[in-house]
Amino acid sequence: MEIEKDIQNIIDYSHKFAEKMLNNAKEYYPFGAKINNNGELIAVGYKDNESDFPESQKVIDELTAEFERELNIGEIKAYGLTYDVRVQTDSLKDKTDAILIDIYHRNSNEIPKYYFTYSWNKNNELIFGESFGMKK
Repeated sequence: MEIEKDIQNIIDYSHKFAEKMLNNAKEYYPFGAKINNNGELIAVGYKDNESDFPESQKVIDELTAEFERELNIGEIKAYGLTYDVRVQTDSLKDKTDAILIDIYHRNSNEIPKYYFTYSWNKNNELIFGESFGMKK
């Protein structure tokens, strides 16, 4: 039950924050959230010392390295990385934008990657579509 609660907390926070950023700026940099050993969620951003606009992959790599270090030494019990991707939801459609939330927990190797597709309607309003999980 603890694993499910941690996963849901990360999804709830990450989805809400990504939605807020999309509504405000139509984009967002990759970001993370971690669950400490007391069960508290801590939001995590990345500050690059070399550039105000680092490549998204660099942000993902740096956050992953830090989260993995903290997980391996027992400082945290879970983390999630959230970033924007393009996915194909079926063979007939073009790719669509999606929020990807990739979660790791020290007590499970069975957590899928979570995708939340979205688009913009003609009034420039954010519309969420299909959501699904895929095995890693």
